[in-house]
Amino acid sequence: MKRKFLVMPGILTLLTPAMAAAQQAPLPIAAPKAAETQINLPVQTAAANINITPRRVIFDASKRTEAVYVFNQGTTPVTVDVALVDNAMLPSGEIVPMARLSERGAEAIGAKVRSAKPFVLAAPSRLILPPGQGKTVRVRASLADSGTTAEYRTHLTVTTVPPADTGLTAEQAAAAEKGELVLRIQSVFGISIPLIVRGGTPDATGSIGAIAPGTTRDGPALSVTLQRKGSTSLYGNLELRTAKEVVGVARGIAVYPEADERQALVPLLRPLKKGEVVTAIYSADDGKKPTQIASGTYTAP
Repeated sequence: MKRKFLVMPGILTLLTPAMAAAQQAPLPIAAPKAAETQINLPVQTAAANINITPRRVIFDASKRTEAVYVFNQGTTPVTVDVALVDNAMLPSGEIVPMARLSERGAEAIGAKVRSAKPFVLAAPSRLILPPGQGKTVRVRASLADSGTTAEYRTHLTVTTVPPADTGLTAEQAAAAEKGELVLRIQSVFGISIPLIVRGGTPDATGSIGAIAPGTTRDGPALSVTLQRKGSTSLYGNLELRTAKEVVGVARGIAVYPEADERQALVPLLRPLKKGEVVTAIYSADDGKKPTQIASGTYTAP
């Protein structure tokens, strides 16, 4: 039996708060028959530890440029590609690339997205980041039609580029046992922030709909329905309060114009007692004093 060597790229995406997308588990690899093939799975995950600031950029009549800082928090050099990617928000709150909406049967949602790509330029398109250092991406926007309140959006997406030496060397290949199938996974990491272009004054209003119990990997939560009206997005923090204390907080929760409503899952700091009343407060977060957008109540069963 000839030796087989397979280089398999894997993808892992890092999310900003405005981008809370569920990750799909990779397809399982069928186990080989005993004594025929051995699978050795070394995983390479070094190099991917990047951060980006700010978390969100709005361009309007008072602001046309922004410096976005990309920082390598890791201990090895990282090369990243910089691109503008259009995404859509599903009612679940997931952020999905427009190219993949058909997989979710959500083409109608994509039709509501107004792309900001015609208005935005970002440079450079590739950065080499030494360990513990960062570089700047310059973003410039032209103004959208001031005669409309419509909001345009795209996402500045930074994705790591696998190193050129990804894979097996001739020496590593020669060292493999007969019949051994070697899989080497090189993780690719990405992080995105929304770039929003507005020509007029924001007109969105919000309300809170149904609140229901939910769960996260860490324990109990409440699923809060955030509702939106108007042609612009909402953005803020969601706080859960009892009469005595804060029992849950979720920060950086957006509701984009293509979504009339979305679900937001807020982890609870402790289990709720039977009959306990919780008030959900959604407040705008624009760097100034928080302004309440909407509120609603929930009674624990």
